[in-house]
Amino acid sequence: MKSILGKLWLGITSLVLLILLIIWLFQVGLLNTFYTRERTNILLAEGTKIASLMSTAGDDKTVSQKVTDEIASFIASVNARIFIIDAENNILFAGTQGIHAKNDLPHENGGFKKSLAVFLNDAEIQSNILKGETFVMQKRHPRMKESFIIVGVPVKQDGKLLGNVLLHTPLAPVRETISLLQKQLSVITLVSLIIGSLLALLFAKLFTRPVLKMIETAKKIATGDFTARVPSTPKDEIGILGDTINDMAVQLGQIEKFRKEFIANVSHELKTPISLIRAYAELVTDMDDAKADRDAHLQVIIDEAERLNGITEDILYLSQTEAGYAKPNIIKMPVLETINSVVKKLSLLAAKKNIAIDVEIDDKHTSIYADQDKMHQVFLNLITNAINHSGENGHITLSVANRHDRIRIEIIDRGKGIPEEDLPYIWDRFYKVDKSRKRDAGGTGLGMAIVKNILKAHHFEYGIESKINKGTTVWIEIRR
Repeated sequence: MKSILGKLWLGITSLVLLILLIIWLFQVGLLNTFYTRERTNILLAEGTKIASLMSTAGDDKTVSQKVTDEIASFIASVNARIFIIDAENNILFAGTQGIHAKNDLPHENGGFKKSLAVFLNDAEIQSNILKGETFVMQKRHPRMKESFIIVGVPVKQDGKLLGNVLLHTPLAPVRETISLLQKQLSVITLVSLIIGSLLALLFAKLFTRPVLKMIETAKKIATGDFTARVPSTPKDEIGILGDTINDMAVQLGQIEKFRKEFIANVSHELKTPISLIRAYAELVTDMDDAKADRDAHLQVIIDEAERLNGITEDILYLSQTEAGYAKPNIIKMPVLETINSVVKKLSLLAAKKNIAIDVEIDDKHTSIYADQDKMHQVFLNLITNAINHSGENGHITLSVANRHDRIRIEIIDRGKGIPEEDLPYIWDRFYKVDKSRKRDAGGTGLGMAIVKNILKAHHFEYGIESKINKGTTVWIEIRR
C-alpha cells in the first residue's frame, strides 16, 4: 500500500481495531473478576451494616424491626440470601427474595430449608464462623452444582461474639450478565469497526486531498509552469506548505525571468566586443594602410578584448556573490586609506575629463568592519560611474561623516543625473540609463549589481538619490 490515502486509512483503522481489542481483553479477562469483586463488596457492606445494627440493639437473641426492614430493603434489590445466627449457631433470622422468617423457617419451603442446612453444615464455613472474623469465599453447592459467593460478618459487642451475619448470592446471574454484555460488545465492536473504517477513509480523503493538489502543482512547476498555484487551503501546517509552494513558484518564476534576461543581456554585451574584434582583425589583415592606422585598429581590438575580459570577470564575480560563495572576510578597515587607494587608481581616468575628486572626512581615523578588497571594489565601481556620468571639468565629492551610531559615506557627482523612473532599476544587472550602449560609454552594466550584492552581504544600508542636470548621490550607511 504505497499511497498516502491507503496508509492513513490503514493507520486509523488499525488504531480503532487496537482500542476495540483492548476493550475485548478487558471484558474477557477482567470483567468476571470485576463483577465478582463488586458483588462481594456489596455483600460485605450490607453484612457490616446489619452486624452494626445487631450490636447496638443489645439483644443477642432477637432481631429488631429495624434490622428486618434493612434486610427486606436489601434483598428486594439484590438476589441474595441472608442468615443471622447467634453464638450457638441458632438461626435468629433467614431471608431471601419473597421469604422472611424469624426463629424458624417456613415449613412450606422445603428447598430453602435444605439449602440452609447445606449452607450451615459445611465444615469450612463452620470453621470460619467459629473464628469470629469476617470472611469471604466461593463455594459450589453440592446438590445444585451452582457456585456461590459467601460472606460472613461477626456480630460483636464489647469484644464479645454475639453471632454472625451470613450472606450468599449465586454467581450464575453474574455470569449471565457478563455473557449478555459480551454479546452486546460483539455487536458494538462490529458496528464500531465498520463506522470507524468509513470515518477513517473519509478523514484520509479530506487530509490527502490538499496534499494531492500540492503534488499536482509541484509536478507542473517541475515542468517549468511557474504560473501553477496550489488552491487556497486552511491555515494549518498543510496550508502553510501550500503557501510555501506558491511562494516557491513565484520565486522560481522570477528567477526564470531573470535567467532569460541575464542570458539575453550577456549575449548582447558579448556580441558587441566580439563583433568589433573580428571586424577590426579582418580589417588589419586586409589593409595595407600606414602603421598609425594599423596601430589604431589594433588598439580597438585590445580595448574590446579588455572589455570582454571585464564583462567575463564581472559575470563570474556577480555569480559568486549571488550564490553565496564569495563570503566577506571581515576585518577592521580604515575608510580613508581605502578611498584614497581607489581615487589614486582612477586619477588618470578623471584627468582625461579634467574632473576633480575631493574627499571630505570628519575623522581621518574612521574605521569600519568589512572586507577591504570587496569595499575597494564598491568604491571603485561607484567612483567610476560618477566619473563616466560627469561632464568635462566636473567635480566629484566623497563624504565620510560620523553620525551618532552610524557612519555615512556619500559619492556625489554634479553630472546629468538619472531620470526618476530609472532609479528603481539602477541596481539591476545590465541596466543602463544610456540605452544607446555606445562602445565608448564604458561599463558592463554589472557594476551596480555587484555593489548591491557586496553591501547586502555586509548588511550595510544603501541608496541612491538623483535629479536631472543636478547630479547623483549614492550613499552607504554602516552601523558602528
